[in-house]
Amino acid sequence: MKKTSVILGFLLVAMLGIRPATAQQRIAASYPGIAGYNIPFWVALDTGEFKKLGLEVDPVLISGGSKSMQALLSGGLDFAHTSGGVPVQASLSGAEVTIVGTASNSMSAGVIAAKEIRSYQDLKGKKIGIASFGGNNDIGLRFAFKKNGINPDRDVTFLQLGGERNRLTALERGVISGTIMSPPGLFVAEAQGFSRLGDLNAMGMRYPELSIVVRKRDLKERRDLVRRYLRAYLESVRVMKTNRDATLRVIEKYIHVGSKAEAIKTYDYFVKSISDTLRTEREGLTEFLATLEPKTPGASKRNPNDFVDESVLEEVLKGR
Repeated sequence: MKKTSVILGFLLVAMLGIRPATAQQRIAASYPGIAGYNIPFWVALDTGEFKKLGLEVDPVLISGGSKSMQALLSGGLDFAHTSGGVPVQASLSGAEVTIVGTASNSMSAGVIAAKEIRSYQDLKGKKIGIASFGGNNDIGLRFAFKKNGINPDRDVTFLQLGGERNRLTALERGVISGTIMSPPGLFVAEAQGFSRLGDLNAMGMRYPELSIVVRKRDLKERRDLVRRYLRAYLESVRVMKTNRDATLRVIEKYIHVGSKAEAIKTYDYFVKSISDTLRTEREGLTEFLATLEPKTPGASKRNPNDFVDESVLEEVLKGR
């Protein structure tokens, strides 16, 4: 009798499509670097928000945007977290990818300069360090320079130096006179006496700094997966903004800040810039498309909606 009941139970589960609570779908998601805009992703990993929705997420660090798109298109990734400009450029080249949500619609970084530099004008004729040409650093600094009367193509020389540690070392040794950094590296540089000339967010720069990208076909073939992922991510944003202590532990674990005070400063900086809805601000995409015009004729005339599909996100937001 007991055996029969067990069999009937399994049959009922199968008929109703109910999955055991322990069943987890294993997927891979990339993140672009050790910076505060990744906090919601790490919160989702550590507090179990992904697992609550049946997802076992393998985090993959991929610092190059083009590399993350290649991995996504080849099937090595299910989700890619990268700056919004990356999938836009990939789409313009024919790649079938789209933005389904954006965690940060502003560039969370400051322009850092050598100790003797006191203004943007002092940087004329100097060497400036960036992570990579065409990346967030390049885009952010060009915006800041133009905003402050510096021609980025004529007045300064960009050097491609890689991550923040490399650029901070180059600044310390006098190889470069300026760079761009995000917290907590921004605070570390300031503590060492380097000048912060400005903050991109405060300057009003709108740009999808961290977007969630998928293959277009996944919106049809694996729509439920995308839905669960976005639900978990949105919940992690809520946790980040309402549970400060838990989020500080995540910051200390993943970003390796030097002290509790640095963790708090990092939290306070990013809690304001992370989106509650994950909607992508089209203004930032429009501005980015305009920057592509010299090398990609016609880019500035493209509709930013061509690169975003928020249909699943809107379903999730309505169901909250």
